[in-house]
Amino acid sequence: MPNGPVTAAIAGTEASLTLSPGGQADPAPVSGGGSFDPLTYGSGSPPASGSYQRTYNLRLDDGFGFSQGSLGWVSSSINGRLYPAVPTLEVKRGDRVRVRIASRSIINHPFHLHGHRVRVLSRNGEAASGSPWWTDTLNVGSGEVFEIEFVADNPGIWMDHCHNFQHGANGMILHLAYQGVTTPYSAGHDLPE
Repeated sequence: MPNGPVTAAIAGTEASLTLSPGGQADPAPVSGGGSFDPLTYGSGSPPASGSYQRTYNLRLDDGFGFSQGSLGWVSSSINGRLYPAVPTLEVKRGDRVRVRIASRSIINHPFHLHGHRVRVLSRNGEAASGSPWWTDTLNVGSGEVFEIEFVADNPGIWMDHCHNFQHGANGMILHLAYQGVTTPYSAGHDLPE
């Protein structure tokens, strides 16, 4: 939080919200201060130094493929594959994990990692310079490249997917699994009654 009041407004409307350190500031005038960018807003400490135990690259893409029983244009592949053929990302508890997410898609993908918070390290090669940007859903736009990191601190088998549910239904889903964690179920099979 800066030392003085900050106003967030929705462009083209009179809707705004003013925040201040003490919570008592009068509404500040809306003056077209530009779009909020969490990559550069505020100030904070850089990410911890040191190596990563796991590094993964995810490419979000469009193309023709089989999805939901038919061949057609699918805007929902990961590394050229559709779920359940997308390989699982494997981690060990305590691993520091770096993931590069690049979109060659023609539309946005709000990508969501269950069970973990991620810290955005960079967008399109520009390092995060503001307050640490923590999130569990990251809107990856057409042509954008994000680098994120997280600590594997929540053992399980977690789903990662596009939060546009049609894209998930088409196959933009993968799993993050901890070593030693298993399930009696497998992808694509009916659950027991």
